Amino acid sequence: MEKDLLETFVTLANVQNISKTAQVLYISQAAVSHRLKKLEEHVGEELIIRNKGAKHTHLTAAGARFLPLAQNWLRLDQDLENFQHRPQTLELTIGTVNSVNNYLFSAFYNQLKTDPLDWRLHIRTLHSNEIYEQVRLHVLDIGFPLREQRVPHIRVRKIHSETLMVVSRHKIHNKTVLMPSDLDGRKQIYINWGADYVHWHSLYFPSYIMPKFSVDTAKIAVDLLDDTTWFFAPYSICLELRKREDCYISGLAVQTPSRDMYMITDTQMEKMKRREITLFKWRIIHYIRHKEKEFIDMLHRFHMENQTEYVFEKDMRK
Repeated sequence: MEKDLLETFVTLANVQNISKTAQVLYISQAAVSHRLKKLEEHVGEELIIRNKGAKHTHLTAAGARFLPLAQNWLRLDQDLENFQHRPQTLELTIGTVNSVNNYLFSAFYNQLKTDPLDWRLHIRTLHSNEIYEQVRLHVLDIGFPLREQRVPHIRVRKIHSETLMVVSRHKIHNKTVLMPSDLDGRKQIYINWGADYVHWHSLYFPSYIMPKFSVDTAKIAVDLLDDTTWFFAPYSICLELRKREDCYISGLAVQTPSRDMYMITDTQMEKMKRREITLFKWRIIHYIRHKEKEFIDMLHRFHMENQTEYVFEKDMRK
């Protein structure tokens, strides 16, 4: 179906005058009549009543039925033309835990704002078990939980691992590297960093020693931090807090459990959104590897400034 034939018919149906139709389309009246005749031959029906000597034209019954089809065809053609000339958007829904969103991924989201591709992200903050469930149900395209689970048709990949340091307002006992015994458990702001952490924590801080606060996000812990309290946090959070003048970061002389982060996708969703997911995965992995170099640089500077032995780099290369 030729576009100019439909445009002529729809315009004539609206203005109901061949002369005005010719003016609107910048063609001759003979061209209007020729196009209309060609369209009617193609459709096999008379579409317009042209009364001799009358100024106005009218739709036939067939023309009235055909008009919505012609309008829809032209609208779809316009949509296709717009689609070809507009930047292609890549839309994804991702889910992460609170601390990852606030401290590890915040700079990544800002990077995407200047990415050559037009990313449209829907970002949800969830617990790890909720992330698995919503990826399974195709609510999320990609999830970033903090623990590994075996779920049918869910692809799980560990993409990052980091251990812990101590966050306080001031240097504790005038030491840069601390033993757990240097820390007063009654002044702790406790954050549950996972099952391995809970076990490790119980070895050094018995359950009868009640922490000052128990919170579920690092943001709340930072808000509660004062001259006497402290908390454990992964490198990614410490890196951001070390930039602040009101926070002091101390190392630990004992090995801590790692906080592992996983990237999960549903195999069916990977096929449906192959391009978006592949491009996003490449960007997030590249970002995390760059971030890990920042963690190592931070630890090098930490030990150089404090003249302590650097013993943490192996944690970043697990």
